[in-house]
Amino acid sequence: MWRILNWLRPAEGQSLVALAMFMTALLGMAAVSIDIGVLYVEQQHLQNSVDVAALAAGQDMPDTTLATTTANSYVQRNAPNATAVVTFPDSQTVSIKATRTVNFMFAKVLGLTSTTIQAAGSGTAGRIGEALDYTLFSGSTTVPLTLNGSNQYIGGNVHTNKNWDSNGSQLTITGALEAVTSILTNGSQINIAQRIQNAPFVPMPDFSETIKAKAQAAGTYFVGNKTYSSSQITVDSPIYIQGNLTINGSRFTGRGTIVATGSITFNGSSQRVNATDALAFYSKTGNITLNGSNVTIDGIVYAPNGNIDFNGSNQTIHGRVIGNTVTFNGSQLNLSSSNNDLAALPSTGVKLVH
Repeated sequence: MWRILNWLRPAEGQSLVALAMFMTALLGMAAVSIDIGVLYVEQQHLQNSVDVAALAAGQDMPDTTLATTTANSYVQRNAPNATAVVTFPDSQTVSIKATRTVNFMFAKVLGLTSTTIQAAGSGTAGRIGEALDYTLFSGSTTVPLTLNGSNQYIGGNVHTNKNWDSNGSQLTITGALEAVTSILTNGSQINIAQRIQNAPFVPMPDFSETIKAKAQAAGTYFVGNKTYSSSQITVDSPIYIQGNLTINGSRFTGRGTIVATGSITFNGSSQRVNATDALAFYSKTGNITLNGSNVTIDGIVYAPNGNIDFNGSNQTIHGRVIGNTVTFNGSQLNLSSSNNDLAALPSTGVKLVH
């Protein structure tokens, strides 16, 4: 018996040594896993900071001096202790490469103290897009732009990426009516300055990320649905709302774009305080609905991925109506644009390039 016990004792010692080694390795792996998780989060944060900086700096192109200042400012604001290198591949593009040292918390037991992470991104500036040059625009290639009702006035040019159908009398379009396919008008007293069938397709731009970057920098970025009710709102910088927007008879002053990621609903009139004010209401993924009769809306309404729905008669729009689809339910529409409307928009759109 004692011989058997003597034979087992060394095995027990070996097992304890193996267990100790295993536990050390396991703890080391756990420590490394935690630091890898932290490293991933820091990497994503640095990349987001570079993207925001590239979008903001792209707005300053081709002024490379101003773009450099803007890029460094945004990187430092969102990723302190990071170092940024700003270059310009061409007259419309700003490229940013940022590096930052991340200290390990637990992996030090394995002799790992820190590492350097990096992120890169470019912002290319360009014209926002021809779609916003029109007074009335429908971007859908499958749904026609249909106008039903009488006494409709459109001051400016109209474009549809499908066909145009109108039913009713007293229709006036002071500019060109363009349709990628055909133009059909039914009714009397139809006055259209120029009809252009088989027109070229016109894409709809997305400049919401530009507005988002500026709103985040200005502190006008909001999470959740927002309502403006019978108040005066000053738009001295772009506003970005992560949710739906409801406007109940408010007045606006200033120049800029209000983006809602969801839908926008107008209940009653929404007017500008001064003739020089310029506003754009931009639904990124939702619809825009205008409810009520005898109402006036001042500004561009823009829904590149949704429908713009007019419910009511005697509606006046001082601005532009640009949507993927547009639906009119009612008579006596007065829609007119001016060059001042475009002052609400960024001078250029900026897209990210990685």
